Amino acid sequence: MNTDNTLRRLLRLLQLSDSALPIGGFSFSNSLESAIDAGAVGDERSLEEYIGVAIEQTASLDGVVAREAMRAYHSGDYGKIVDLDHFLLARKINAEQRTMSLRMGRKLCELAATITADSITSRLSAEIASSRSPGTLAVVQGVVAASAEIEERELFVSMIYGTASMMLSAALRTMRITHIQTQRILYRIGLRIDTLYGVSERLTQEECYTFSPQIDLHTAQHEKSAKRLFMN
Repeated sequence: MNTDNTLRRLLRLLQLSDSALPIGGFSFSNSLESAIDAGAVGDERSLEEYIGVAIEQTASLDGVVAREAMRAYHSGDYGKIVDLDHFLLARKINAEQRTMSLRMGRKLCELAATITADSITSRLSAEIASSRSPGTLAVVQGVVAASAEIEERELFVSMIYGTASMMLSAALRTMRITHIQTQRILYRIGLRIDTLYGVSERLTQEECYTFSPQIDLHTAQHEKSAKRLFMN
């Protein structure tokens, strides 16, 4: 085992997963704000169930695309990365879901291109800036993770954690719930990670999917809401 490389990779993974990463995650609730307003989420149990649906969506779509972006990076197939970027954007049904993915993806790519010397990341950042590639978050995460030598399953864990922690942070600002309760939810989500990864690992790009009517409905309702704390 190359200990130096393992430790460096772990540090990069923690950096990529950090809620303090300046890519705007604090501005989004992944439709949770609308679900709380509608009464669909109001306690620890319903919050955990709602986040459970969101992380399943991450596993069956974004996680698959991020993995394929990592493989395209390692094989030197830049065209595939751009194709995946357009592929994923076309599968984001709601405008606010697209906004969340694009804003965070573009910020992450710009940040990574600035602080690293990776040529593929810099190329993707330039093409996003010129609108030749959309800049979806999962594709950018795949590219950035690959450049940092992060492994596929490690990135998957980071993505599940990112979805859950973003929504739990939003919950603390929009409903009556304690930090202990949100940490308990996050702990229980960890008990599901192997199953979630198993689902994602078996799916090909052609088979990946998203099916979350409840989240889609609340996202659509949020777009028309007159009073909003979050951008989605």
